[in-house]
Amino acid sequence: MLKGVNKHSVDPSQRSMFKNAWTIPEGIIGATIVEAKVIDINLVLWTVDCVTQFDQKQYFNVQISTPYIHTNYGEGIYVMPDVGAKCHICIPSDGPPPYVLDFIVSQEIPPVAQETSYQKNYVTGDVTTSTTGYTVNDDSNVGASFHAGRTRAKPGDIYIKGRDGNFITLHKGGVLQIGATELAQRIYIPLQNLITDISQNYRHYNTGGSINWFLSMGESKTNPPSVYKETYRLLAADKYATIRITKGLLKDVVHESGISNSTANSFGMGAKANPIVLEVAITPDGFEAETGATTSSTDKATVLRYFFDKAGNALFRTEANIAIIAKKQLRVAISDNIDISTDKNFKLTAVETLDINGGKLTTIDATKIRLNGGSRAVAFVGSKVTCRLKLPWQGMGGGPAPVVIPPQHPVTGLPQEVEGEIISGNTTILV
Repeated sequence: MLKGVNKHSVDPSQRSMFKNAWTIPEGIIGATIVEAKVIDINLVLWTVDCVTQFDQKQYFNVQISTPYIHTNYGEGIYVMPDVGAKCHICIPSDGPPPYVLDFIVSQEIPPVAQETSYQKNYVTGDVTTSTTGYTVNDDSNVGASFHAGRTRAKPGDIYIKGRDGNFITLHKGGVLQIGATELAQRIYIPLQNLITDISQNYRHYNTGGSINWFLSMGESKTNPPSVYKETYRLLAADKYATIRITKGLLKDVVHESGISNSTANSFGMGAKANPIVLEVAITPDGFEAETGATTSSTDKATVLRYFFDKAGNALFRTEANIAIIAKKQLRVAISDNIDISTDKNFKLTAVETLDINGGKLTTIDATKIRLNGGSRAVAFVGSKVTCRLKLPWQGMGGGPAPVVIPPQHPVTGLPQEVEGEIISGNTTILV
């Protein structure tokens, strides 16, 4: 039985405890409405206890009315009030228990702003101040305000606001604004169907991975670095993610051992003065899908990784093949040195013309050099050779030739032939 249902809330002479004749039916008298304050809440029964403003009458377990409610699965619009809220309680004319009709705010004195004026005595140099007050509300002439901390609205705006600042605003004109704070909100704008997100830290968790865009507050409280991480599972049931893309001032990078790190270190990549600002890594089951953190197997199992640092240095490493296919021209222009090395074979093919310009010097170092598929050596160390010499003896540059004239040949100036053997050299040319 509801404790608040008592017949003394209305003058007993105006009500009958029994049904009257049809000519004087019960309920034709007017309902009674009183102002009250919520003093307690029943979260299970969805009722409140109230005390009236002036007579201090108490009503217990009073239900709360809403703009719409249905008994089917709690369908409707409803609010759980807080202690201290002012309301109107309605005692209906046809006999049901009282209920909270609506909520109102208390009357306030309009806020007053202070204005300070300064006046300087240029003879003595003293400065005097005077303060005057003036009201800033447009309704100051009535001496009352019912602002109650509500957001200043425009005609036609609809607001839903929580005590801690979270809100839903339906602006006149079609704009929808939903947020928890000024830095955690989403705005829907009907013009061009634009959606704008405003946040300080952003987290999006998906069955396929996650997006984490945040400020790393542990690094600095005044100027923290910004980090953006994306992770992707290959299958929705995978425990860990395989792909991670990170941007920003990165501290949590993929650490590898071997040629990738030695090459990066030799070029100063990722140094303290030039931190990594973008990294892409593919590691089977190598990342926490929710946070993007690396797992224990990340460093050893990474099959592809490339990054860029703040200075523009770049590193690309893969455990598999790379193919570049273009139907048009491919041009690579380098202002500094080029160093290409391979542990196996190197093949360069041109269907029409291959033009190699070595500039001032071209050096080819190999045990054998094959020209046009040749199989016979042109010359090699130990080969017997015959040299034809001309007299007078002259060497390169006009100097004396490093050849001793056989004593049995007279010096006639005619061509002479000598036999010899190649005793030094590293290369064999096959033709």
